[in-house]
Amino acid sequence: MKKIITLLCVVLITISTPIFAKSLKIGMVIDDLRLERWQKDRDIFVAAAEKQGAKVYVQSANGNEQTQISQIENMISRGVDVLVIIPTNGEVLSNVIKEAKIDGIKVLAYDRLISNADIDFYLSFDNEIVGEMQATAMVAAKPSGRYFLMGGVPTDSNAKLFRKGQMNILQPKIDAGDIEVVGDQWVNYWLAENAFKIMENALTAKWGGREGYETLLNTDLRQEREQLGRMMQMVVEHKHKIGFKGAI
Repeated sequence: MKKIITLLCVVLITISTPIFAKSLKIGMVIDDLRLERWQKDRDIFVAAAEKQGAKVYVQSANGNEQTQISQIENMISRGVDVLVIIPTNGEVLSNVIKEAKIDGIKVLAYDRLISNADIDFYLSFDNEIVGEMQATAMVAAKPSGRYFLMGGVPTDSNAKLFRKGQMNILQPKIDAGDIEVVGDQWVNYWLAENAFKIMENALTAKWGGREGYETLLNTDLRQEREQLGRMMQMVVEHKHKIGFKGAI
C-alpha cells in the first residue's frame, strides 16, 4: 500500500505541475479520521507528497456527508490543484465535483467510488475479491452453522462489493443448508464500537447463539478464543503464501 500511495503522489504531481513551475497544493478530504486505517493512509500520503515538494491540506468529515461537501468547497476556495477524496457518500458529490472541475482541479476518488461525477482517477482494491477472501477464511474456520453477517456503511460502494464477494462463497452453502444466516446488519460509520454493540445484542438475543448458546453469559469463551485463534493462524498462513510483507 505504501508503494501504491507513493506512486500515486508522483503521478499526481507530474500531471498537475509541468516542470514543477509552482508548489502543488493537494486537498485531502477524508471520510472519518476516527478510523485507524485512514490515519495510516493519511500519514503515508502526506509524507510521500511532501517528499515530492507538495503541500497537503487534510480535513475529516467524521462520517457526515454535508460536512464533507462543505470541506470540499473550502478546498476549492483555498485554490488547491488536486482533490483527493475518500467519500462519506459517493452518491451526493456530483455537484461539488462540478465546481472543482470548473476551476481546473484534478479529482481523485480514493478507495471508494464517486458516482455520476467527472473524476480523473479512481484508486481502490478489487473489493469483490476481498469479500470472497473474507468468506473463504470464515468457511474454512467454520464450514457449517449459524452465521451473523455484518456489513459496512450501506452508502459505501465497497461495503456492497464486499458483501457481493462474500455471498459468492456463502450462498451455495446457504442453499445446501450447511450455513444458516441468523442476522444481517450494517455498521454505521464503520466504527468498531458500533459493530461491538450489534454483536453484543446478537449474542444476548434468543436466537440460540453460536453452537446453541442462548446468552453471552453461557457462551464458552475458551472455545470462542480457540476459533478466533485458528482463523488468525489461517490469515497468517495466507499472508506468507501470497508473499505479503506488511503487518497484520
